Amino acid sequence: MISSSPTSNLGTEFLAFGAVHLDVVDKRRSVSWWRDVVGLELLEEQPDSAELGIDGAPLIVLRENAGSPTRPGFGGLYHLAINVPGESGFAQTLARLIATRGQVSTTDHVVAQSIYLADPDGIGLEIAVELPERVVSIDWPPSQREPVIIDADGRRRRGLEQLDVRAVLAKLPAGDLPATLPSGTHLGHVHLKVPDLDEAYAFYRDVIGLLPNNYVPVIGYGDLGTGDFRLHRVALNTWQGVGVPPRPAGMAGMDHVEVRFDSPERLRELLARLGDAEARGGGGFLVRDPAGNALVLGA
Repeated sequence: MISSSPTSNLGTEFLAFGAVHLDVVDKRRSVSWWRDVVGLELLEEQPDSAELGIDGAPLIVLRENAGSPTRPGFGGLYHLAINVPGESGFAQTLARLIATRGQVSTTDHVVAQSIYLADPDGIGLEIAVELPERVVSIDWPPSQREPVIIDADGRRRRGLEQLDVRAVLAKLPAGDLPATLPSGTHLGHVHLKVPDLDEAYAFYRDVIGLLPNNYVPVIGYGDLGTGDFRLHRVALNTWQGVGVPPRPAGMAGMDHVEVRFDSPERLRELLARLGDAEARGGGGFLVRDPAGNALVLGA
């Protein structure tokens, strides 16, 4: 039982994500996918690495450091989520992905709308637009497999519904589809596969300082946020099995994610709670959660 800079989404939040660093098999293939399919801009490229992002700041850093694609049965990154600002930008993104004829799936979570796809190595990506104004209340007891959401029209919703693609595309602005994601796009959350839900949830709550949101052990899932409507910044699941081993060396996946705090004082308080963090270049500090997922912390 549990006890109770880069492009960022700081603003009123006390932390934000910088870039997610990914190990991939073929850098050229991955650059092409993240640029031409997803719509990120190529910012910088080296022989064995590349940075892609929006507004001149990186969201994804690719390293050609893997020998095999992702495989089931291991912990690590379940997916990363890129959030686009506004319904028109989301509509443009969906339309462009449909035009590429790539394999995507969509879900209406009511509080957000999402597109799901996977990169050439099987790394999961969610592209989402957050729509908190659509929701009046969310209730998800730990013993219930699905949330009860009351929307702005007073209707009871599940939060895992089919996206009305036609309604989304009806919000397309006039003109040609842009080749890139809109300005203001940022990293919204990371969703991680862990071997022990209690242990991982306690770490992100009590050590990192995220605020509890949902904790649903009946389905092996939990998430935490930063307050206000920003309730879903780190998600955790045990869907690969309790006790799952970490991602092995040489397999594609997340090397680390950058986390930026809103003040040096908050970062110092966190480092004091950790007691042991590895200093990295640029003023960052490398820490690992109980599942071995790496975070590079900064301010």
